[in-house]
Amino acid sequence: MHEWSLALSLVQTLDRWALERGVQIRRVVLSVPSPAQLDVSILTEAFDSLKRESRLEGARLEVKVRSPRYRCRACGYEFGQEEVDPQIRRLVGQYGEEYPLHLIPELLPTFVRCPRCGSHDIEAELSIKVEEVETA
Repeated sequence: MHEWSLALSLVQTLDRWALERGVQIRRVVLSVPSPAQLDVSILTEAFDSLKRESRLEGARLEVKVRSPRYRCRACGYEFGQEEVDPQIRRLVGQYGEEYPLHLIPELLPTFVRCPRCGSHDIEAELSIKVEEVETA
């Protein structure tokens, strides 16, 4: 369900940006971290529905899923998604498909521990970014 709210924010923000510059948007490249667990097909469907009658009407959405890196502030250990995945799978088993990180990826430090020292004091780049906008 958060795919629709993300698409709405994306369309509204880019429409306003395009209006200020007097351009039409042809292509948008979005980068999402894998913990966001977005359903790309739903996000694309929402984008295509919401862009009508805006400066994005002819735009195509491309979504790149990136694997984030993590760093423990307590011990300095840096690690990848593969070391976090088992903990996330346990969360999915405990909460089901709508587990907390699916809805709010920024909660990751609350539920995930450093694989080396067990600290929850973890930092990660989990933001969703517009990487590229092609205009006409």
